[in-house]
Formats: sequence, C-alpha cells, structure tokens
Amino acid sequence: MRLRKAFATAAALLGGALGPLALAPTAQADSIGGADAPPLRFLSYNICGNACTDAKGYDNTHRIDAVVAEATGASWNADQLHLQEVCRPQFDAIRTRLQAQGFQGFFATALPGGNPGTCGGADYGNAVLVKGSLAETKVLDLTVGGESEPITVPCVKTYTQARANWACSVHLYWNDAALREREADALATQAKQWQDAGVPVVLGGDFNTLPRSKAASSFYAPGIGDGGVGTFIEADETDRDQFVATPCGDGRTRCRSGEATFGNSKIDYVFLSERNFKNAKADVLPKDPLASDHNALRAAAYWSDCGPTAAGTGQLLRRDAKGALFSYAGRAGATAVAGACKVGTGWGGMTHITRDGSAILAVDTAGTLWRYPADPVNGTYSGSTRVQIGSGWQGYDTVLAAGDLSGDGRPDLVTRDSGGALWLHRATATGTYGPRSPIGSGWQGYDALVAPGDFSGDGRPDLVTRDGAGALWLHRATASGTYGPRTQIGSGWQIYTALTSPGDLDGDGHQDLLGRDASGGLWFYRGDGAGSYSPRTQIGYSYPDGELLF
Repeated sequence: MRLRKAFATAAALLGGALGPLALAPTAQADSIGGADAPPLRFLSYNICGNACTDAKGYDNTHRIDAVVAEATGASWNADQLHLQEVCRPQFDAIRTRLQAQGFQGFFATALPGGNPGTCGGADYGNAVLVKGSLAETKVLDLTVGGESEPITVPCVKTYTQARANWACSVHLYWNDAALREREADALATQAKQWQDAGVPVVLGGDFNTLPRSKAASSFYAPGIGDGGVGTFIEADETDRDQFVATPCGDGRTRCRSGEATFGNSKIDYVFLSERNFKNAKADVLPKDPLASDHNALRAAAYWSDCGPTAAGTGQLLRRDAKGALFSYAGRAGATAVAGACKVGTGWGGMTHITRDGSAILAVDTAGTLWRYPADPVNGTYSGSTRVQIGSGWQGYDTVLAAGDLSGDGRPDLVTRDSGGALWLHRATATGTYGPRSPIGSGWQGYDALVAPGDFSGDGRPDLVTRDGAGALWLHRATASGTYGPRTQIGSGWQIYTALTSPGDLDGDGHQDLLGRDASGGLWFYRGDGAGSYSPRTQIGYSYPDGELLF
C-alpha cells in the first residue's frame, strides 16, 4: 500500500521537474459545467487518499456515491471514469451502481489482499469504467524494478459515443523520479502503437509528476513547446488562469501547467491523443474531505473531425434511447458515414424532429415548434439558442422539412394529420410559417414518409413513401405546390424499421436514401438523380431498432 508520509518526500516524488510550479497572479480557475462542456466527458480521481479505510476520516459510502454522481449527475455525465488507489470492493460497488447506465469496468490489482489494515484484506489497485462495451482489455505492467509495489495500469478498448478508443487508468511511481520516467516512457510507447494503428487513446490518472517534468514530457506533444516529445494534448493545458508566470506569460494559448490537484501541485492529468481530439478543457473540483486527499479532475473534448457539416454534404442524424443526438457526415463514395459526433442532449421529449438545411426543427409534447440553429463553430444544437416559431403542432403524426414546395424561394413544411390529410405550411420571410393549406387526402396508408429533396431531377422537392406492403413510391412535386400521381420505385422495403434521406451522402450531386433493418444494419441506396437508385450497400452496423433516424 502506498504511504505518502505527510508528503515529506515531495522533492523525491516530483524530482526531475524542469522548474517550480509558480502560478501566475490570476486565481480564478476555468469551469466546464455540464451545459458548457464539450460532449466527450472524462473523470480522473485518486479516490483512496492516504488509506483505503476510514483512518483519515473518509467515508467509504460517501466516496462511492461521489464517484457514481460524476457519471449520473445533472452537472456531469462522464463517459469514462479513471480511478486510482481503489479497493476491489469499492470498484465492485461503483460498477454495480453504474451497470444500469451502460457502464462496464476493468480492475488491475497492484497488491493482492492489500496491506494489513488496508482494503479489509481485499485487492488494491486501479480501475477504469466506461460507458459502453469492452472490446478488449489489457493490464500494462510498467514496473521497472525497485518500486515498493507493482505499477499496473488497466486499459480497455471500448466504444465511447460510438467510436473505438483505448482508455487507461494510470498511477505512476511516487518515490523515485528515474523509475517514474522509465514507466512514463513505456506507457507512452504503448500508447503510440495504438495511435499508429488508428485507435485514439485516453490516459487519465495520478502521474505523480509536475507538468514540466521529464516524465510528463513523454506525453505532451511537441507543439506545446518546452520539450514535449509525446503525442497527446492535456485537458488542462489551455487554462490561462493557471498558467505559470514563466514561460507561459508570453501570450501563448497552450502551456504545460494546470490547476493543482494534490495540495499545491498538479499531479493528476487527462491526456488525449492529439490527432483524435480537439478543444479539450478541464476543471479541478473542490476537494471532498470525505472522499480523498486528491481533487477530482473533470475533462471534456471534441473528436477532432467533428464540427459543422459543410454546405451540400449529406448528413445522418440519430437520436438514441437516452435522448442524445448524434451526427454522421457523408463521405465521398459513401462506403461508410463519418464517425459519430454528439451534437445535443435532452431530445427525448420531442415528438417530431426534422432537418431543415443545417438547422433542426422540433415539436415538443405541448405542440410548440422550435428551430435549433447549428452552432457555427462545433455544429452542436442547444436549447440556449433555439427560437420558437410556432404552436399548436401537436395534431400531426408526421412533420417534414419538404423544401421549397410553393416555389417562393423559402423552404416549407409538410405535415400529415391522423386522418391522413396532407398539409402545406408555407415559410414566411420572418422564419415562421403561414396558415396551412390542404394538398392531399388518403395518405394514412403509408407507414413512412421521407422528404429527400429533388429526387427525380426536375428541380422540385419530391416525397417518397412506403405502404404497408413494403412498396416504395415517388411523389413528384408540381408547379402548383402539391404532389402529382405516385410512381412505384421499389418493393420489399418492409424489412426496414426506419427510412430516411440524408441528402447527397456520397457527394455525387444526387439525393440518396437510407434504411435501417431490424438488426441495426444501415443500408445505402445511391440516388441516380432521375427518380431511381442503385442496389443497396451496407454502410453501418449497430444502429438500434427504435431509435430515430432523420
């Protein structure tokens, strides 16, 4: 069991530093409260402190509750928990509590049975818990020789917000800088191998070293300067309130510094592979005297390729079972859509959602119609920027952004009521919609309606429908703002639990179609610009039945 001895050996523990951690005069730390944080969420926390028992006045139940709250709370919903100095019963309790939230966990033993008086005779070590499945697990034994206990790092290959990555909970040695530097080098080497194989890496933990130390240089990317030779960004490296006076006072936006996490020193980190993540932020929480002598470190980031979808690029949007919204951009050739980008939360209460260009239109349970503009920087959608554009929309079972059906240069809406009547809602110059006009009846026989835009190539926005027998029909728009006689363009489409049009997904200038089957497979139909399409190609897996695609 690690004994800190009142931190009297701080010079040895933090030996090899490139300079003292002298903070600049500013004292107010940054904040990444839940509403303002990037969508990928992480937590690193050394929860044991000086003892895994209550010897320091820690409350074990409170400690477990505090960790669980970081994955389920209103202010933070971590996708990954990186925990150090953990007793196996603590890990088991946290994992059990979080299973209903979709978490899986992996524990690496450092000391079997702990030491006398610690962990109640249970194993002691480190753990990582992730929201998602465990595709692979690995324990990295970084022990060099000469450490007072093994240095074991649990790592899991998982799917965080639908993207593969390796996540490791790190605890480097505390009493010898030379040993710690060799451990850091070995960890960085393994992480680079994963990155070179195309898999992002997240390292969270108690590295027991200052940001400007030689050990930390193994992780910081060269772009930050000051001797970094690694492949990572550190989540707190952009916190100017915590920049050291020298050399960070020269106007730079990134610096090897950060808010203290243990006493007056920063020794806890979240490192994110530089090629895969961007716009990382971090926040050190106030110390919880009932949980640990470390501060918990929250971190958040975006995937590096996430942001606004380029004009004209096809896009699939998905609402998952928990109400989170994900965007998948099209790719040239459409052999697959781009990786998932989380672009919103709290969408579970919307009864209808449709995409209108880069904006989203949604109807809530009260029948209020809202427009959500895409954030111009990160492509996300937020309730803080939405605009109410209508009310009384609760009477429809379908709401579609149909394009400029009326021919006045503005994109209109088409709705269907429960009686099968079809209605046109002309857009106004103020961004709202005028009184509805009837444009058809008898549409209750279709179980899916899709507005793909100009699918037939005549310059007007069309409608595609599916009847109960699985036949697919094309309804060409007319010059009068209605739809002409239907034309059958397919059969056997009853195999799909969802149909949608992502726009021009493959970049060939024509509107396309997508179908999701009952097993979660995503199938692509390349539109030919003349009202037909090519044979299907599977471009995705694991799109759960019941989730909304639009």
